[in-house]
Amino acid sequence: MSMILNDEEKGMLAGDYGAGKQKAIELLIRLGNSFGAEKLSPVSYAHVSYDSCPEDFWDLLTTDVQQTPHTVTTHPSFQPELWRKWGLPVKDETVGEHRRKVKTIEQLGWIRTETCAEYLIGIIPQLGDIVSMAGSCMQVANNSLFGAKVERMGTLVSMAAAICGRTPLMGLLLPENRYASYLVELNDLNMSQWSICHYQCLGYYIGSQVPGFKPVAVAGLPYDLPFDFARALIISMPTSGAITLAHLVGITPEAHTIESTFGHKKPEQVIRVGKNEMGTTWEKLNTWHNDIVENVTFGCPHANVEDIGRIAARLEGKKIKTSLIIGASSFIATAARNRGYTDTIEKAGGHIASVCPAIWNPFTRRDIAGEKQAKSVATNSARAAHYLATVSGVSVFFGTEEDCVNAALTGRWKGVMQKWK
Repeated sequence: MSMILNDEEKGMLAGDYGAGKQKAIELLIRLGNSFGAEKLSPVSYAHVSYDSCPEDFWDLLTTDVQQTPHTVTTHPSFQPELWRKWGLPVKDETVGEHRRKVKTIEQLGWIRTETCAEYLIGIIPQLGDIVSMAGSCMQVANNSLFGAKVERMGTLVSMAAAICGRTPLMGLLLPENRYASYLVELNDLNMSQWSICHYQCLGYYIGSQVPGFKPVAVAGLPYDLPFDFARALIISMPTSGAITLAHLVGITPEAHTIESTFGHKKPEQVIRVGKNEMGTTWEKLNTWHNDIVENVTFGCPHANVEDIGRIAARLEGKKIKTSLIIGASSFIATAARNRGYTDTIEKAGGHIASVCPAIWNPFTRRDIAGEKQAKSVATNSARAAHYLATVSGVSVFFGTEEDCVNAALTGRWKGVMQKWK
C-alpha cells in the first residue's frame, strides 16, 4: 500500500519545490512504504549531523532548497580549523568540506547549535512533539526525558526530514508502540553516593540486556533523581544496545506508574540489576593495560556549566600532563567563559569545544591526530568509554570526575575499581 500524501507533499514529489526536496521526500516515502507507514507527519523541528553526512548526499538534498519554514538544529561538528590551532595535522579537504557545509547551513537559516544536548540551551520539545533527529543520544533523551516522539533514524534519513519538514508516521511516533516491553528492577543497590559515572554504568548494562528497539521501564529509582543523573542513565542505554525510549517510573512524563507504563499488560521480561551486574559492567568499561593516561575526556553527553565549573575548580592554578577536552555547545562554552571557567581550563592546558568528544575526539582519532594520537583515555562517561575503545581503538580508564581530573594532572590512573559492596 502506498502512503497517502497531501497536496504539498505531492508537489514536493513532483519537483515543484526543487530537486533537493524531491530527492528527500522520495527517500522518506520509500522508507515509510517499507515499514507500512500510512502517511508522513510534519515535524516540530529537525536536527542534523552535517559533518557525518557524505558530501555528495549533502549536495544532492540541498540543491535548490531555500530557507526552511521549520526549525533545524545541528549536531556536534568537526571544527577542523580549531584542531589545527591545537597542533593537529588536519587535511585541507576536511577543512574545505566543513566550510562549504557551514555556508549552506547559513543560507538555509538553520541554527548551528553544535550539540547533542540542546535541552541545556533551551531547545526543549513539548510532550507529544514529533521530532526527527540523528544521534542516539539526542533521540533517547528527547523521547524519554521530555515525552517527544522520535524514531531511531540515521544521518541520511534525518537529513531528508530536515529538508522536507516531514517524517514517516511509524515506530515510536505511534502511541501504541511507546509502551514499555521490558522492566528493570534494582536489587539492593545503595545509590546515595552515586555520581554521573555510576548511572552511566547502570544504563550501559541495561542497554546490553534489551534486544532491538524495545522500550524499557526502570523501577526503583529515587523520585527526586536529579536531571543530570537521569540523563546519564538514559543516554548510555543505546550505546550498548538500541534502546530509544526509556521510562523512569514515577519520574519521566509517560511513566506515572508501572501499570500505565506497560499499558496495563505484563512485561515481556524482567531484568534485575544488582551488585554483580554493576561490578562486571564497570570492569568491562575499563580496558586499560597500564596506568599511563594520555588524554582525558569529558562531555559525553555535552557538559553543562556546572560540570565545567567543577572541573575548572579542580584545575585552578595547576598544569595538566595530558591533553584534555570537554565537549559542550558553543552556547554553554560562552557561558563558561563569561564565568571565568574556560580561562582556568585553558591555562591548565585543556580545551572546551562543541565536538563529540567520544566518536570525534581529535586527540584519539588516528585519521585526525596522526602520530600524535593519544593511546589511552580517562573518562567519566560510559558512552565515551565504549566509543573511544571501539572507534578509536585506545585503552580506556573509566571512573569518577575526580579520578579523571587527577589523571590529567598526573598522567597516571589512580582510580579505584568499584567493589559494589
